[in-house]
Parts: sequence; structure tokens; C-alpha cells
Amino acid sequence: MNTILYINKLKINVILIFFFSVNFTLAQSYRGLSVLSENEIWASGSKGTVVHTLNGGTSFDTLSPKGFGRKDFRDIQAFNSQSALIMSAGDSAVFLKTTNHGKSWKVVYQDNRPGIFFDVIEINPKSGVGIAMGDPLPDSLFNPSLKNSTEKHFVALYSIDFGDHWQAIPNGTWNLATDNLSSMYAASGTSLVYNKLELTVTQMEPVITMDFYFAGGGFFSGQVRQVILSFNQKNISKTFEYLSFPYQLSFPSGDGWGIYGMQLMNNQLFCAGGHWKYPNTKDSFSYIIDLTKVTYSLKNKKIESKIAFNNQIIPQNGYRSGIYMYQPTNSRKFKFIGVSVGSNGIDKIEIPQNGPSKMTTTSLLNHPYKDLKGVNSCKGIGKSIWVVGNKGLIFRINTAQLFGDF
Repeated sequence: MNTILYINKLKINVILIFFFSVNFTLAQSYRGLSVLSENEIWASGSKGTVVHTLNGGTSFDTLSPKGFGRKDFRDIQAFNSQSALIMSAGDSAVFLKTTNHGKSWKVVYQDNRPGIFFDVIEINPKSGVGIAMGDPLPDSLFNPSLKNSTEKHFVALYSIDFGDHWQAIPNGTWNLATDNLSSMYAASGTSLVYNKLELTVTQMEPVITMDFYFAGGGFFSGQVRQVILSFNQKNISKTFEYLSFPYQLSFPSGDGWGIYGMQLMNNQLFCAGGHWKYPNTKDSFSYIIDLTKVTYSLKNKKIESKIAFNNQIIPQNGYRSGIYMYQPTNSRKFKFIGVSVGSNGIDKIEIPQNGPSKMTTTSLLNHPYKDLKGVNSCKGIGKSIWVVGNKGLIFRINTAQLFGDF
């Protein structure tokens, strides 16, 4: 049995439960989560808070940057115990990076445009190529020649040096806001996942290749949009080319519905969704999207990728903002196991070897930790699933203890 510590400014509550290994820090709202090992994570959130643990949550270092106490750092990308990049969502958005375990933070990007709101940041830890995306801004607001335009484009930036510098990615239909995809969501920092974020040198010229999926919602439905970008950084205006493939998902009409979080694993794209205003909806709006291998042809290269061709609903017990699935090795029972999280709690997902049609979803609200609320994001590695949320919630789930013999 584990002792769980709830810490906030007013009181300390100790709760005893049987399968979670949980620790709580300051009473902030956490959404950013970067998992480096079963024992090491970085987390970020409201009130400019950044924390780090090396020992599985037994203790945390608070590494919040000075002077940014009003920022909401909704996503974080960590590279090791010393280096991490954080992203604030709106209100003059800012990216900061540390390379000395939070002793100092450097502003690497700042955006004061009205209406700016970043949702997600992803960096390939091997290549250093990264992408950041935010909600659409009107073309007419920043380009006088487009003053009569009604179009909006999602904000998009790229980096090739592990987030030290950022540049704008040219607009196109690939990031055009539509009735089916007019907003992304920053609920968990997982609304974009990638197949490739690469930098190659061809004839002494640096060529950037990106292959990713981003998701959200629109007035009429929700959408996952696959995008492939290729360009020469030295001459981006003349070399920029792209392909874009929207994949529609069924949602009720109205703003706020859509996909809030994703995880890419092998040939499956796991999507968590719903509407944040309806935490207890009994309808299911999370999906498994099946992907199949395909070769795309651009002018100067071919790209091996995966395209969506089929989907199946994941049963859920309310709005879900994040999902993490694990593929156990040599399991006779399960093809995938994992959790999805949301404001009313956590679902345990079990997908047997004979396919998703036989999957089961069990709410953990009936377990001893029934008062769990405000869970925002989840990620994992190995047999550990880390979860963060409101009121300083940070904890670790051991899959062996949660799912038993698999």
C-alpha cells in the first residue's frame, strides 16, 4: 500500500490507495508533461510552474523561471536532466529553454500578436527538428494586401536546433482553418504527433522534412489532418512544398467538440476527445485510427509514410483530453493496454489480441481513488504511466499493478 501526499497552500491530506505510486507538489494546474524514463519526468503548468523528478516522484525540484509567474506553460519538451523547453499558451506567448537544470532560462521565442495562442510543441530529440502550432489567426490582421480575406491559418513555427531558434512555416491549405478544423486544443500538449521531423543535407543544402498529424475540432465535426512538408531552409519561399490529407471524425455540431489528445504507436493513432464543457457525457468521442503504409512523391524526393484508412470508437466515461497506450511484449491476453484521462477521472483501456471490437473500458472512479478529478495529460515509458492535472496532481501508474498478469 502506498502513501499519497496532497500538498497545497492550506493543508496536507494523506490518502492511502493500492495501485498508484503518486506524488503531489504545489497546487498548480499541470498540462505539460515530458517523460524521459520510468523515474524521470518534467512537468509544467499554471503560475509559471516547472518541476522535475529523477527518483520516480519521491521528491521534486521546482525549476520555475523567474519573472514568468503569470504564464501558463501548457507544454514542455525535455531532452535530459539539464535541458528542457517550455511553451506558454497565450497572453503574449513565450518559449523558454534551460540547459542547466533550471538555474537559468533563456527566451527563445516571443509572440505578442493579438489573439496568439499556442497549443503544442514537438521536437525530435535525435534530429533537433521541431514544430510548434497554435490556433488560427486571420490573414487580414497582419497582411494589408489581404484585408478583405476571411481566411484564417493555424500558426506554425519550426526549429532545427532543439528549439534554440524558431521561424515561421509558410501558410497553405495544409494549415487553413475550415468548418471541420477551426481550432486545436492545448489541454494536454498532445494535439500533434509525428512520423518524421528530419534534417538532411543534399548537395550541401539543408532540407527539412516533416510528416505529422494535428487534430482539433470545428463547428461541424472533428478532424485529424496529416501534413507532409519539405523545404530548403536557405530558400524556403522557392522550395516549400506540401501534401495534406484530412480525416474526418464524427462529433456533434458546435464549437468545443473534437480531438484533444493523441498518441501514435506503430500503425495506430489513438485519439482522445469530447467537449471540455461536458465532462460526464456518456457518448464516446475517442477513436483508434488505423494507418497503412504509403509512399508519397514530392518534386525531389519520395517519403515513406502512413495514411489513415479506418477508425473505431473507444468507449469512454466522459470527456477525455489525453491517452496513453502500451503494447505489452509476449502477452497472450492484450494487444494494447493503457489509460485515457479527463476532468472527471481516468479510464482503463484493455484491447485483447483478437481486436478492438472486443476492447473494454473501465472507469477508475469505482476504485479507492474515486475522488480523482481534473486529470489533464498522460504519457508513459516502459511499464510506468505518468499523469498530471489540476490542484498539483502528479502521479505514476504501474501497469503491472493496474492490469495484473498480462
